[in-house]
Amino acid sequence: MSHQNHSFNRRQMLALGAASLAAGQMPQAWASNAPLRFIVPFPAGGAADVMGRVIVDALKEDFTQPIIIENRAGASTRVAAEVLKNAPPDGNTVLMTLMDTMVIAPQVYNNLRYNPEKDFAPITTVADLTYGIAVNASSPYKTLDDYLKAAKKDSQVAALGVSGLGSLLHFVAFGLIRESKVDLSIIPFQGGALMVTNLMGNQIGSAVDGIGVFLEHHRNGKVRILAVSSKQRVSQLPDVPTFTELGYPSLVVDSGYSLYAPAGTPDASIKRWNIAMRKALSRPEVRQKIQTIGYQPTAGSTPEEVEQLRKRLLERWTPIVKATGYKSD
Repeated sequence: MSHQNHSFNRRQMLALGAASLAAGQMPQAWASNAPLRFIVPFPAGGAADVMGRVIVDALKEDFTQPIIIENRAGASTRVAAEVLKNAPPDGNTVLMTLMDTMVIAPQVYNNLRYNPEKDFAPITTVADLTYGIAVNASSPYKTLDDYLKAAKKDSQVAALGVSGLGSLLHFVAFGLIRESKVDLSIIPFQGGALMVTNLMGNQIGSAVDGIGVFLEHHRNGKVRILAVSSKQRVSQLPDVPTFTELGYPSLVVDSGYSLYAPAGTPDASIKRWNIAMRKALSRPEVRQKIQTIGYQPTAGSTPEEVEQLRKRLLERWTPIVKATGYKSD
């Protein structure tokens, strides 16, 4: 008897789900109260995590389900990418990640356990990211040229911190070494916070990361950002020159965060996330908060535009990554 009831209820639910879809209402996944998972590939408290929380807060207006931020740090964003790949494609799980995950990692890691083209469904761009090089504010180096001249003579000054080997910022560091012809030694750190602590403690001479890692300390007079990787100066740092202005045009870097779902996620769910994200990113207070922590919010994009961006960056960075010869397991 209970088996019959179970079958009948299941048929009822399927019929109701079909009726909802036919009426243009929300897909079945959205009808449940299962929490939505918004994965961030970095630790809690960092700039990317703060941006994720600002966005999730704005998204709550458009979703009846609770949205939970899930910090899945590790392996230069690869841990989070694997979590997304293995999540059910029901529209309940998304990942906000750097383009590194989709562009750089496949070229660097021999044992990558995901395929950017097959395992993920793009949703929208989120924010552009600018990299910067910073020194301790108590150091005598007021310009990049000052720093590089000193680094030629002193191996401790020449220690250049990066928060993640095999990442785009790692290749920005490689590019600076190649273009400046100064033998900087790359020192890897687990996360930007630890790297900045070492920079402020003079254990390293300089550091490269997204400007969001440095901004607060730059404003507080603890570190000094010497140059940025954007095409034009950024609004948060109008007095800081670009690498191009300083004679390093190859260090212009287009990077940023995009939102992805697992491959096979229904189009209706992708569309719903896309519309909600664009709405959130259009809100002045959201844009302002994202800028304050060091990113440039986009207006959002179509899934096709996310894929076009990935292909464009792949074309740009493949020869650079190959030229370094850097590979890892």
